[in-house]
Amino acid sequence: MQKIVLPIDTKSFYYNIKNDNISGHTATVATSIKQGNSINDKLMQVYKIPMQIDYQSKPELVNELTKNSKSQIKITNVFAFKNIKVNGISIQTSKSFCFYIKEEIDPEKAQFGRLKLHYPMSLKYEDTDLDIDNKNVINTISEHLKGYAFIVTAFEYDFDEDSLNFKITIIGENSIPYSKVFINNKGVGNKYTSIFDEYADSYDMEIISLKKYYSNYNENVDPSNYREAISKNDYIAGSLVENILIEKGFTSIKNLSSEFTYSLYDFSYEKDGKVKYLMVFNTSTSNKYFNISSKKLKFLNDFSDDTKIILITNILDNPQMYEYNIADINSFSKSINSLMLVKE
Repeated sequence: MQKIVLPIDTKSFYYNIKNDNISGHTATVATSIKQGNSINDKLMQVYKIPMQIDYQSKPELVNELTKNSKSQIKITNVFAFKNIKVNGISIQTSKSFCFYIKEEIDPEKAQFGRLKLHYPMSLKYEDTDLDIDNKNVINTISEHLKGYAFIVTAFEYDFDEDSLNFKITIIGENSIPYSKVFINNKGVGNKYTSIFDEYADSYDMEIISLKKYYSNYNENVDPSNYREAISKNDYIAGSLVENILIEKGFTSIKNLSSEFTYSLYDFSYEKDGKVKYLMVFNTSTSNKYFNISSKKLKFLNDFSDDTKIILITNILDNPQMYEYNIADINSFSKSINSLMLVKE
């Protein structure tokens, strides 16, 4: 089965994320293929996709694709896809999704010759042959993902099935603020906000075993450095789990919590072409317990068939690993750490 993967810019295509910025910071819905002497070799594969639209015979479509351009451009390639997948799973939609390539043709401009792949959310066009409605397709994808905020990281085209697979990372609950997801800066590097993390009420449970361990190194743990100690434990747990995923031969392993500490899960990976999720918890004690937020618990229920929990006990000394699913979790005894109360 022949496939090509077309990675797109991190902040170019996202949905169900609330823009809490005073101005700007909207999805760019485009990625450069060629700019100056720089060529995106992976995105150049888009030209291999067959069955391109004869857009020159459809002047109204061309007008729709160019109407918002602020410079001299020409359309070079147009693609439409009826068979849509999300993370390897087919979804039912009556509409097609379209992306296209635009070239800057004004020789007086610095951008002359630039090629970009565009995939606007609002694109809509219909004739006797085509029924393009990108927003409808995106809404269908959102429904499939139960309304969670998500980022499209790549398009994957399958030549045998003539299908377009949206490779997606679920990034948070619906309407999560933009500033909680992205760093407001330009250029390359980490685009995710790392300032947020969840601090559950674990201090009372962990502090005795932590003090005992660090006393062997003439060190002490108290509220002033508790965060640092727990962060080290989280790193150890993440490394253990990542190595196991690699050993088991899973693909597309992503340690999301290392990039985005407010994530609803810690790892995603692909198994038989489908995306699976792991939540990873650890304790320095031998007690099989963990604190889980209501948002993570909701995610676990919403994606119960694809999500498992890994609990690592004795994380600092002879770690023991346990795997649980939603049925196991429902059988655990529970205590409530906090409630949010809102007066209607």
